[in-house]
Amino acid sequence: MNKTLATIALIATLTLFAAAQDSGVLPPSGKLPFCPLKTCLYYAGDFDSTAHNANGVFNANDTGQGIEGQAWVGVKPPREVTVTGSTFNQFLTSGFIGTNPTPFQTQIGITPGNAGEIVCNTSGTATIKRYGESDYGLIQYSYTIKKLKQPCKVQPGSEGATYVNLLPTSGNGYGYLASAGKKNHRGWKNDYGDCYFNGSAFGANYTPLGSGCEYSIALTGADGK
Repeated sequence: MNKTLATIALIATLTLFAAAQDSGVLPPSGKLPFCPLKTCLYYAGDFDSTAHNANGVFNANDTGQGIEGQAWVGVKPPREVTVTGSTFNQFLTSGFIGTNPTPFQTQIGITPGNAGEIVCNTSGTATIKRYGESDYGLIQYSYTIKKLKQPCKVQPGSEGATYVNLLPTSGNGYGYLASAGKKNHRGWKNDYGDCYFNGSAFGANYTPLGSGCEYSIALTGADGK
């Protein structure tokens, strides 16, 4: 089967060659280094190269080339939560060196072609650690902010989706956010099909990423205040 990696312009997708070049590090179910039991609110699930819709979408700010694009992932917690950290599992290009602080934002009310309202605009010091299956000739890493400078409150799903973005920044590389499979899912239900790509430099203005989209992200923090 073919797997796709979305281009930042979203005009087309690139059909990429080969299966995973190495297996990386897959922990046993229930043991997630970036989402410990005491603080793990939500984890969408590990990338699964055998899934029919396995893919990645550009999510990075390459300041050296002036290329930026954001993947916005919808989440619907069953109750109000306070997010204090986040991980986006990304395929990174060779030689990628991240720079801090790393931005993290939440929005509500995104619709096709329209930005939503920014609810939380913060950042944190991110770390990069190899994780999970690698594919597309790229190695997968967890891009993790353990402690945001400002906690972000996320309202329950009955209020509508909250869209989150953690944006890896580098002067010499970029990355793709990995799609989520079923393994190691934790927390509330995934909000399938509720994700967008925005990259104004390439003509993409909050473009929907498809009816079955879901991406490998984690949120840590606490219920309520």
